[in-house]
Amino acid sequence: MDQVVPLLRQAHPAAVIEVGVLSAPNTYTPSLEQLDYSLTFMAPLALPVWQQCQEVGALRAQVAQWGIRVAEGGIYQLPLAQTAKGTLFGEVLGLVAGQWQLPIHTADRDRQQLYGLGRRLLSALNAPVGCYFLQFSWQQGVIFDRLWPFPTVAALASVGVQTPDWFTAYYCCLAGQPLRDLRLPDLPAVPCLE
Repeated sequence: MDQVVPLLRQAHPAAVIEVGVLSAPNTYTPSLEQLDYSLTFMAPLALPVWQQCQEVGALRAQVAQWGIRVAEGGIYQLPLAQTAKGTLFGEVLGLVAGQWQLPIHTADRDRQQLYGLGRRLLSALNAPVGCYFLQFSWQQGVIFDRLWPFPTVAALASVGVQTPDWFTAYYCCLAGQPLRDLRLPDLPAVPCLE
């Protein structure tokens, strides 16, 4: 667990991180006041992926070799749920006026570009089941920033909006529970990917 705490701290430097045993995993309920990462079920194979994701420079270099632009400062995140049956893609989350919002409207061709990058990253990392957040910016195409091997603070935008929210989806993946679909209600107007 000592190797996990620094990566969690990268996601939110001011966070207080406590490592402990989850006493009742079947009663997990996400909360805006406290984020619980159920690492109890983390497969031993996940640690190398966490370490690779922590090596942001090396991961960016690999993505750049694929012909994709890279830079830090991404304000969008594409959630990916790697399940035993394959990858489920969430709606793009975006930082709009200092708040994470879900969804950010993304044209189909742009979504396909993001999905392709997500699949390629998870395959290259031999990523085990779990939820991953691909952070990027957009300027006439994707600009890769980094890959997070767990739901980030951006996932808070999914609580109470998406079923299941990204924290529950993460728990389901790690607990080996089925995750078949991600549902959002019809929303009147959403920001667009720019």
